[in-house]
Amino acid sequence: MAEEKFWKVLGTRKGFAGNWVDIDLDKVELPDKSLIEFEAINFHRNGTGVVAENSEGKVILVKNYRYINDYYSWEVPAGTIPPGMHHSDCITEELKEEAGCEVKRENLRYLGYYFPSIGSGSQIFHCYYASEVKEITHDIDANEIIEAKWFSRDEIIGMISDGTIKDGFSLYLLFRWLYLLN
Repeated sequence: MAEEKFWKVLGTRKGFAGNWVDIDLDKVELPDKSLIEFEAINFHRNGTGVVAENSEGKVILVKNYRYINDYYSWEVPAGTIPPGMHHSDCITEELKEEAGCEVKRENLRYLGYYFPSIGSGSQIFHCYYASEVKEITHDIDANEIIEAKWFSRDEIIGMISDGTIKDGFSLYLLFRWLYLLN
């Protein structure tokens, strides 16, 4: 027997429909039977990212400019998954496009997924670790990436400690790498 839903959605109307996200206005009944209108962000695509480590134990990060936050950000290679594509195929493409690197399929390890905005958004982030990553080109997506650079474990710990790395997806994956894989 299915467990009864804690919050019951009684109806939904579209608040906004965009190319990347929709905002639904849900009429929700709470456990005490009161009603609220809740704004739910529905992402059209899920995301995937990778901690990509070479044979020397260095991890490649990419530098982006995030105009919404007005911040130059060091991040793990990541992207949104096109319809019909598996997240493992997407991450190998993103790794090449953003960082100029490749990884053999047997060196790509799925770490699971998480909800980056649980409670307000539907998006899922799929997480990967890649070992024995090789840089094959310096030709990266110049519209998206400013620079790709290899960092040691100590450098990454320093960037986390001093607040240089602020991206939640990157922090999550790097913490997993630092504390669960090493």
